Amino acid sequence: MKINIKVFIPSVFLLVSCDGFQAIDGMIVDSESKKPISNVLIKEINKFDALGFSDDQGYFEFHEISGFAFGDKEMTVVFCKENYISDTITFVNNESKLIKLEKIVEKQ
Repeated sequence: MKINIKVFIPSVFLLVSCDGFQAIDGMIVDSESKKPISNVLIKEINKFDALGFSDDQGYFEFHEISGFAFGDKEMTVVFCKENYISDTITFVNNESKLIKLEKIVEKQ
């Protein structure tokens, strides 16, 4: 069996250099009132740059290019909002979740 080197080498290079496709989405609500929380900072754990913010209805959706040929199976994300306890959630690729953030209760 003879392998065509002109086809084989570029195919291997393309496979090795491809990034995996990651996608996550969901809604962020107040744990007590169940109302949507807007402008929640969302960032991938151990990364400097934020992915973005939740919209006015608490919704977020991100499509990431990361990993390698087959992509990472999980993505860990931190949700931060002033006056709320930050939460860290792990998503499986293409997973949608409802995130409930708890308000910080001031001691009196």
